[in-house]
Amino acid sequence: MMGNIGEAEKRGKTRQEISKIDAQTAVLETQRKSEKAQADAQLASTQINLDMGIKLAKIEATRKAESKDAELQRDVEIQRAQTELEARRATDLVHAKIERESKQQEADAKFYGDSKSADGFAYTQKMKAEASYLATVKGADALVYQQKQEAEAAFYRATKEAEAAFVAKQKEADGITEMAKAYGHMSSVLGGPQGLLQYMMLQNNTYEKLAKANAQAINGLQPKITVWNTGENTGASGDATAPIRNILQSLPPLLSTINDQTGIAPPSWLGKLGGQQDVVKAKGEKMVNGN
Repeated sequence: MMGNIGEAEKRGKTRQEISKIDAQTAVLETQRKSEKAQADAQLASTQINLDMGIKLAKIEATRKAESKDAELQRDVEIQRAQTELEARRATDLVHAKIERESKQQEADAKFYGDSKSADGFAYTQKMKAEASYLATVKGADALVYQQKQEAEAAFYRATKEAEAAFVAKQKEADGITEMAKAYGHMSSVLGGPQGLLQYMMLQNNTYEKLAKANAQAINGLQPKITVWNTGENTGASGDATAPIRNILQSLPPLLSTINDQTGIAPPSWLGKLGGQQDVVKAKGEKMVNGN
């Protein structure tokens, strides 16, 4: 009987220990699951924050790039506008400077000439008065003296007039030099002497005057007429290239006439005259026919 009781107590304690261990195991497993759930939640939150940071960084970089591009474009436009404004100011300044200096040179030359002429006239009058006085006092000696004084006065007047003329010419030369400098500046702005010459011819209506002079020169004569035609009938309907062909056909005779009358050749990029007119003509045909 005592052996059964001891055995039963032993089995009871064993079951109690097993239950206790199972309970502790369940508690530990629950704790691990809770910790794992918290770690998973924290990881998901961290991943969301990282994804959001990456997206925000991309958006910010895109906006910065767009802003920088707009700023650069604005700077380019401002620089272009400033360049055009400076070019216009330079042209206006050159014209104003040429006109102002030309007027100043003319005024200075006129003033100097008038001043020297007045001095010479006053000196002449003085010499004549002194000569007349000496003539009445000393007779023949006064006549010789008068002639001498008149000669000296004439020499002095001629000298002053020569000096005035020299100064006037010098002022005129200075004005021409300044104008040459101004034209040199305009030439650099307009791309070279050829550009300056064409600009001045346009400003002075030289082409129009040449056309009128040519018309008057050949009035009543039998001039040599050259007919330029590089294609078929330009009046054909439905020909979309007819306007371009007409323009190209009119350029060679116009440039040839200007070169014959003035010696001015067209720009190198447009074509050459003389022995290379056939080249210009061939290029015109090629551009019109589209071959």
